[in-house]
Amino acid sequence: MSGSARRVPPTAVAGLVLVALVAVLLAWQRPWGGDDAAPVGDQAQVETALRSQLAALAAAADEPAWTEGFGSGGATVASATWRARDALGVADVDLDLVSLADAPDRTDGSRAAVVRISWTSAPDARLGAAGDATAVVGLRLRASAEGDGVDLLGVEPRTDGPDPDPVPLWLAGEVTVGGDGPVALVTVATPQDGGPAVPEAPSLVAAAVAQIERVTGTSDPAAVVVPASGELAARLLGRGTDGLGAVAGVTTTAAGIGVPVVVLNPTEFERMDQRGRQVVVTHELTHAMTGAVGTSAETWLVEGFADWVALHDDTAPLTTSAGQLLLQVASSGAPAALPTDDDLAGSTSSAAYQGAWLAVVVLGRDQGGDAAVLQAYRAVIGGATVDEALGDVGSSVDELTTRWQDYLTYSASTVS
Repeated sequence: MSGSARRVPPTAVAGLVLVALVAVLLAWQRPWGGDDAAPVGDQAQVETALRSQLAALAAAADEPAWTEGFGSGGATVASATWRARDALGVADVDLDLVSLADAPDRTDGSRAAVVRISWTSAPDARLGAAGDATAVVGLRLRASAEGDGVDLLGVEPRTDGPDPDPVPLWLAGEVTVGGDGPVALVTVATPQDGGPAVPEAPSLVAAAVAQIERVTGTSDPAAVVVPASGELAARLLGRGTDGLGAVAGVTTTAAGIGVPVVVLNPTEFERMDQRGRQVVVTHELTHAMTGAVGTSAETWLVEGFADWVALHDDTAPLTTSAGQLLLQVASSGAPAALPTDDDLAGSTSSAAYQGAWLAVVVLGRDQGGDAAVLQAYRAVIGGATVDEALGDVGSSVDELTTRWQDYLTYSASTVS
């Protein structure tokens, strides 16, 4: 028997035929897929559909056309971004595909694309016209259940490089623009976010504007943006989820916006008392409203001046406003020099900021009060060196440093 061929029994043949027929029927009927048509899934199909929809979005002249370009599953995002376009005066939108991920990378079946978006802002835009703007961002998309395209689910920082562009404000979520006077108050949230993250923001901004106008006589236009979460704040600033750390507010420029922008970090605001929140808002708005954004002015003077304005009428004891620095001085003596950029960005930045503030306090105390401080600050913002600016008010960096060190040493001895 070892040399003879084996025969398959007739019953086994019938079983194999039955299995094959069942497999064919299942593949044809797709009982697990419901009644919907097969969604776009092939890489080439997804890319073709995406390019077509991006072109439709660029040509969209009204909200229905814009919404159609997002696909049925992106209707909520489409509605929010169209309203944001209107609120911020966004026009002439163009979108170009840079790259598309080969396959879905999340459990919801979505994948990432990188898109270059360009736009302009209307001359009468509430946040100022800034000419042409461009941002390269991530786009989250998923094959449409209807099978005839893709759903655009939202914009996120790009994932294909180490330095992502900030997500444009008008693409970040549901945007509202309010505020009176020179400062606009902008809130932004995604559908997953709850209520306003900083409900007292209107009163904080109003108090800050009044303080800055009274102390400096300046009221340049600006915007305060209140995202609904720390993660959203990081997206607006082009940083990772943990990129803000303990930073409560950042003053910057934003694509398509013609005024300086203060972005608050709600995660840090939750940890602060009312006084601390007010100091942060006034400090950051001082940068925005006095021409500091985009200059190469000496950092310690710019930061010290902002705190000098914020704390101008503060009645808290020095141990509250400069406690970390005074403890450091009591332990190790006064710093050898005024705060450097590295000091203000390092692990002891809180003490360095306190030192910058007290240097401005000493300048005003010894050289003629508020007028001397304002004169020196405006000169530096205008392009003068610190030595030139201090010389114009009868001081110098060396002289100010010595007087500042003496003040710190004395103050530390009285509170230790």
